[in-house]
Amino acid sequence: ILFYWSKLYARGIKQGEDYEKLSKTIEILIADFKIEGLEGLRYHSRWKIKEEEKEIVLTDKLEIHIIELPKVKETGEKGEELLDWLYFIENPGDERVIKNMEKNEGLREAKEKLEVMSDDEYMQRIAEWREKAIRDEKELLNTGYHKGMKQGEKEKRKEIQRIAKKLKEENMTLEQISKITELTIEEIEKL
Repeated sequence: ILFYWSKLYARGIKQGEDYEKLSKTIEILIADFKIEGLEGLRYHSRWKIKEEEKEIVLTDKLEIHIIELPKVKETGEKGEELLDWLYFIENPGDERVIKNMEKNEGLREAKEKLEVMSDDEYMQRIAEWREKAIRDEKELLNTGYHKGMKQGEKEKRKEIQRIAKKLKEENMTLEQISKITELTIEEIEKL
């Protein structure tokens, strides 16, 4: 989140220009999953850099909005225009969207444009590719990546333990082995 915000912010000036030319940069992240660590927050959270004790905002140049779509349906809130748009993003055919199109001209126009785009074969293919990419990325994260990381950590730990055993056999002190391998003395004693 911060990486992409910082790239946007840095693009605000050209080489040699004064920092004063940097303008406020607002990043909006719309996630189709719940974000770890944000469990107790509403579906839409706003972030700024604040001093921890007095909560004084350091700068108004940074603002990050995080929207978690799975929390939208759980909210039960009504009447907020942002919710109408979020329901539209998640499911343009949702009955709430259709009902609120009468009051919200922007929502109606977006639905009409989406229908026109949906009739376009090329746009359909792009939407399908995007959907496939999202599914593939989720699958990769849920299976291969995490399993690979766990397996890699296990193998790394076994290798460190093997090295620690050899160092122990060479009569190196437990403290030295601990310093080299970063294992605790108790772990080394058990080897």
